[in-house]
Amino acid sequence: MLRRLLFPIAGIGLSLFTIACGGGAQTTGPQTAAGVDAPTTKAKKASSDPNHGRDKEHPVPRCGPVDSYAFVSEYTCEDGSQPLGADPRKGQRARSGNVGANHTGHIIDRYVVACPEGEVEIFVDMYGCEAAEQRLDQSREAENPFGPPGEPLPRARLLAIATIFKKMAQAPLSEASREHLGNAVEWASASPDVEVTLCPWFRDYIDGPNPKSRSGAATILLAFTIVGVAAHQIENPRSDPMTAQVVGLRTAIGVYRELRDNGSFRPVPVLEKLDKVESEGKLADWFTKNADCGP
Repeated sequence: MLRRLLFPIAGIGLSLFTIACGGGAQTTGPQTAAGVDAPTTKAKKASSDPNHGRDKEHPVPRCGPVDSYAFVSEYTCEDGSQPLGADPRKGQRARSGNVGANHTGHIIDRYVVACPEGEVEIFVDMYGCEAAEQRLDQSREAENPFGPPGEPLPRARLLAIATIFKKMAQAPLSEASREHLGNAVEWASASPDVEVTLCPWFRDYIDGPNPKSRSGAATILLAFTIVGVAAHQIENPRSDPMTAQVVGLRTAIGVYRELRDNGSFRPVPVLEKLDKVESEGKLADWFTKNADCGP
């Protein structure tokens, strides 16, 4: 057992989940699923419900953006007129933006058609066919290779995630690391397959209210510590907690060294000392004697 209480990563009070994750939710541009558009006959059939397409919970199912534009362009008003003249380009211009996801998890688009009786709103799900939904799933997988947080995964998938974690730590400046570090920490904090807790030493020395490292990259280093511990736990499920702590620290030191040598930030005395200890192969002994959380 560890002498000091370990603190769970979900409670460290830091915005780790947004590290290296740029941008926000899209609210105006359409989400596209390349190569999905197909004739309207291949989209799911519209319901006979008169409210179909009248709100985001009951959108018209279509098969990609072009199919959506074509459908909207053919809208017939109460007097029988078609203001958009069945022209898909006009259908595209009728799109006012998206209204977020509905109960299916799909982003729903809103179109407005000016009819003699007044403006008509049409809500469309451009992922309303099997091909479009499959491409959407593939896109989500590319955006977050770890899958939804909190779900148990088979052993083979866990080992694949551990490999990704280690590659991220080996190349902290890579595009994959910048894009997925936040997702990695979020996954590790919620996964039922790993239980990452860190000795309070990490909070006191690496990142906390007043860390001794005083490093501008402290939060990133702590995130990579979490990634390192998670990868070690996956590959060594019977490993003792102290070994996992040392592996996490070793991961953070490696990232620090890479960022320092790259010129991303200046050398930090505390971390320079740890880098030297690690280079001498004495990190495990040093941690046991100095971290005050050993057995």
